[in-house]
Amino acid sequence: MREKMKGMTLIQKIDYLWTYYKIWLLVPVVIGCVVYVGCSIYRAQNENVLVNTVIVGSTLQTTDKVEQEIKDYMKKDKKNDVVTLQTNIPDDNMGQASTVALSTMVGAETVDVIICPKNVYDHFSGQQAGAIPMKEILGGNIEKYGDIVREDAIVVNSSKFMKEKLGVPYDEVYMFVVANAPHEEGAAKFVQYVLDNL
Repeated sequence: MREKMKGMTLIQKIDYLWTYYKIWLLVPVVIGCVVYVGCSIYRAQNENVLVNTVIVGSTLQTTDKVEQEIKDYMKKDKKNDVVTLQTNIPDDNMGQASTVALSTMVGAETVDVIICPKNVYDHFSGQQAGAIPMKEILGGNIEKYGDIVREDAIVVNSSKFMKEKLGVPYDEVYMFVVANAPHEEGAAKFVQYVLDNL
């Protein structure tokens, strides 16, 4: 084989290998794919998702530090404990891209908390998904937060914490827990984390 390939160009060598040895070239690729898929399935089955929060229009470049801080606040430090802050939904005034993305996540029951401007809150808390009443989320603590706690949302104006820590670019911020939240306990702790830092 070496003798045959010695006088060939690179293209001819690739063609020769593909023609006569394609099965042996594909075997490592197939094995690699199987291993990758197996590892992904194993990791997904062993993850303990604490809360999945969407921050519409967030300017955060990286969320690792904040996610770790939230895990510490929840006193969850196992390797498989996961807090997810999704910052990839644009604040495009309920444009098609953000509406479809949020509708898909809410419908698939993969989101717990949404932090957003009023127009997004109006759309998703009412007709689309509904929101869990804050009385259920905060329990007896609801009175100490005053008028920022509404029936089914927290409404904050000009929050330094929201801007700096969560990358929220708008002044009036709505935070609510989606009615079909898969991790309601973690969502309640996340809401408490935000309130304790305002």
